[in-house]
Amino acid sequence: MATGERRARETSSDALGRDATAPQEHRAARAGAAAATKPATINDVAAAAGVSRQTVTRALNDLPDVSPTTKQRVQRAAAALHYRPNRAAQRLVRGRDVTIGFVVNDLRNPYYPELASELTRLAAERDWAVMMTDLGGPHGDDRLDALLRRVDAVIGHLGHRADSHLTSSLPTVLLDDAPARGATVQLDFAGGMRDAVAHLDGIGRRRVAMIDITGEPSARMRMLDGALRTAGLAPALRVVAAPTHEGGLAAAESLARGLGASGNPVDAVVCFNDLLAVGALGGFARAGIRVPADVAVIGIDGLEIGEIVTPRLTTLAADRRALARHAIELVAALLRGEAGEHLSRRVGHELVLRDSA
Repeated sequence: MATGERRARETSSDALGRDATAPQEHRAARAGAAAATKPATINDVAAAAGVSRQTVTRALNDLPDVSPTTKQRVQRAAAALHYRPNRAAQRLVRGRDVTIGFVVNDLRNPYYPELASELTRLAAERDWAVMMTDLGGPHGDDRLDALLRRVDAVIGHLGHRADSHLTSSLPTVLLDDAPARGATVQLDFAGGMRDAVAHLDGIGRRRVAMIDITGEPSARMRMLDGALRTAGLAPALRVVAAPTHEGGLAAAESLARGLGASGNPVDAVVCFNDLLAVGALGGFARAGIRVPADVAVIGIDGLEIGEIVTPRLTTLAADRRALARHAIELVAALLRGEAGEHLSRRVGHELVLRDSA
C-alpha cells in the first residue's frame, strides 16, 4: 500500500473514531455545565457515558468484565464532570476498611469522649477506623478540611459548616442538627422535658430558670418553656453562659445574687448540659445556696460525672450507645447508595433522678 493511501485511511479512521465518541463527549460537556453548581454524582457519570451505574463503579475501580473502550468512555465522562469518586465505596468494592471522621465542638466537654468511646467500639465491629477532630478554638475550619481529605464518611456536630465544607460525594451523618443535607440523628428532648417539669411541679418547684448557651434561645430552652406552659407554669428565666464548667459557676453565682435580692426567686434550675450543671452545683455551693433544699438542679446529657459530684446530679440522659449505633447504621446506608435526605433517626431522653432535684 502506498504511503499516501495509508495515511489517508488512518486519517479517515481517526475521523470516524472522533465522530463515534462525539455524542458521549457532548453529553459529558452538557452534564459538566449543569454540574457547575453542584458536585457530580455517579448517576451523572453513568448518564454522560451511556452506561449503568454498576458499570461506572466497575470501570473506575479497575474491576474485570468492562471492556477497555467502555472503561475509557467512563473515565472521560468522569474527568469532564470533575467527578470525585466516593472513597468509602471504592474501599468497600475492593474489600478495604472504611475510615469515619468524627467531628466534635469541644473535647473539654466529657460528653464527646463518652460518645466517641461508643462510636469507636461499634465501628470496630465492622473493621472501620475512626478519626476525630475538635472544631473549637482557632483554625477549626482548617482542621475540618484536613480531616475531610483523609476520611470516607463524616459523623458529627457541624452546624453552619455542614453546607460549606461537605459535598454530596462524602457520606455525612449530622448529630443533633437541623436536617440539612445528608442523614441526621436528632436528639429529642420533648418527652424528657415534660418529665422534668412534671417532677419539679410534683415536688413544689414552680419558678424555673434555665442556664442556656450564648446566642438565641436554644431548642432545649424552647422545649422547656413549652413543657412549662403545658403544666400551667410561667416561662423559665433565661441565664446565658458559655457551655463550660466555668460558665456554669458564673451563671449560678449570678442566680444566687438574685435569690437574695428578688421577692420571687427561682427554686429550680435546668441547665443546657451536664457540664454547665456541674459548674452550677459549685457556684451555688460557693454562694451558700443549698442544693436541693434551696434550689433544685437538673442537667442534660447523662454523663458519668453526674454520679460522682456532690450532690449527685439529676439529669435528662441520652442513650449514647443508641446514638452511636444509629450514626454507624446511617453511614452504612449511605455507603449502600441510599438517599441521605430520607434517612433520619431520633434518640429520646430519660429523666434520671438523683440527689440534686
